[in-house]
Amino acid sequence: MLVYIKPLSIFPELHSDTLFGALTFAINQLYPDKTETILEEFKNNVPFFLSSPFPFIYGENDEKVKFFPKINLNKRTDKKDSLFDEMKKYKKIKFVEEEIFYNIINGKLNESDILNNYSDYSSSGSFLMKKSYDDFRLTEDIIPNNSVNRLFNTTEGIFYSEGQRYLNMGLFFYIEFNDEKYIPIIKSALKFLKDRGFGKDISTGKGQFEYEIYDESIKDVADAKYFINLSRFIPSEYDLENIDGYSVYEIDSKRGRSASGEIRKQVRFFKEGSIFKNYSDSYGTIVAVGDINPAIEYGIAFPVKTSIDLGGN
Repeated sequence: MLVYIKPLSIFPELHSDTLFGALTFAINQLYPDKTETILEEFKNNVPFFLSSPFPFIYGENDEKVKFFPKINLNKRTDKKDSLFDEMKKYKKIKFVEEEIFYNIINGKLNESDILNNYSDYSSSGSFLMKKSYDDFRLTEDIIPNNSVNRLFNTTEGIFYSEGQRYLNMGLFFYIEFNDEKYIPIIKSALKFLKDRGFGKDISTGKGQFEYEIYDESIKDVADAKYFINLSRFIPSEYDLENIDGYSVYEIDSKRGRSASGEIRKQVRFFKEGSIFKNYSDSYGTIVAVGDINPAIEYGIAFPVKTSIDLGGN
């Protein structure tokens, strides 16, 4: 399943974990008797896989041009290298156009090809594409908000929240189902979120969106030795034992805070665009965090098989 989101206002930053949290919240509101069962299934046989949301641009005739995370093969930057300037520019890229992404995962294009022919591409901010598109922009906003005491109807101070604005752009993500009984549940959850909004600041109109659903799966490579991950991937002990020395990845971390103010334990994950050996049917795990207000951190990988050969067996 492919889902396109068109933000209608300031929108929160989304990754696979925050998307899962929103969907779980919606499911709990609609089907409170199913929530615990769903979370238990993720511990045994993952019922569905979520990618992180990535940007798309509206092209000609409202065509949606998808962008995927740049696959970082860790090409070293050396000032003596004749392509040093191109490397500096490419280092700033976070997203590559769909055609470039698929050419890379199918072995038709590599980082050296891009750097040697960098003038053949167009770039804007953190986006690399085959050609330029009409004005589009993704900006980060920090918005001041008044903190109001509802009991006495008085203003107690100002706090700041972050959000993103999309101009001629939107977001897309994939959901792959192991169990098709979850398809109507997820569709209902998306409709609920559309009516409610994403994020915490829905009372001020933030997080509103429209969406479209298509019956489309991502195209990967059969019988590949490696996969590219398109979600925040929290490895299990089994995963750590099987990650080989040829894998290429970036590690990040997050530490959430509950509505009661409890600071939850730090969770580390592999970032989107990392590459690992293809050793299982599913990768990653969900992690329970928090004592006062327990929550679940989603860390299941969304693997896309690739013919990129990193040299492993």
